[in-house]
Amino acid sequence: MSRIAMRSHGIYLETFFGTTEVGLFSVSTENICLIPPQLKPRQKKLIRDVLEVEVVPTSIAGSMLLSALATGNSNGLLLSNLVLDEELKEIKKHIGDINLAVIEGKYTAIGNLVLANDRAALVSDILPKSAIRVIRDALGVEVVTGRIANRSYIGSLAVITNIGGLIFVEASEDEEKMLSELFRVNIIPGTVNNGVKFVRSGILANSKGAIVGSMTTGPELMTISRALGV
Repeated sequence: MSRIAMRSHGIYLETFFGTTEVGLFSVSTENICLIPPQLKPRQKKLIRDVLEVEVVPTSIAGSMLLSALATGNSNGLLLSNLVLDEELKEIKKHIGDINLAVIEGKYTAIGNLVLANDRAALVSDILPKSAIRVIRDALGVEVVTGRIANRSYIGSLAVITNIGGLIFVEASEDEEKMLSELFRVNIIPGTVNNGVKFVRSGILANSKGAIVGSMTTGPELMTISRALGV
């Protein structure tokens, strides 16, 4: 692990389970972070300290790849309908008064279909109206449907916090402007892990700090820091 000192808690370089795709294994809001139970104690402490969150060790559908199966903000947490009963009970123990919604339907990778912070949510236009109503109620924010660069899997294409955002480099300037206005943060295009465009795969962040894949280059780190304000 190494650290790039910025403001707040900064950006830390890390690998999880031997891969630089640290974002695939974790889901963070301002208050909690879902993580696989198999993470090393040092890594759990790193997440707790950098993001100032309660870590919630859990699998979803028996999988460690949590980011595709969950997302949320300070008001609510959205889970794939693949979540097992025992996993749901364990998550409920840790999240307090946060709304918990299991999104029913054929689109099970809900983490890839929703982008949210504490002000708004962009929801993929492939989701049905019934799911969008549940998402709006759980997250308690304005919800807009759409795509990024004509791609429906928007949750994998950006990292949005309450103070900034990093977006897929193929997004248009109009999309950047729209999303900046929606989430009320500055949004900048960039990559992670030496050129990976699907930035969520390599970044775990909230408004207090960020943990990124260890292959992330110096110029990428500068962009990520500027985008996320950490």
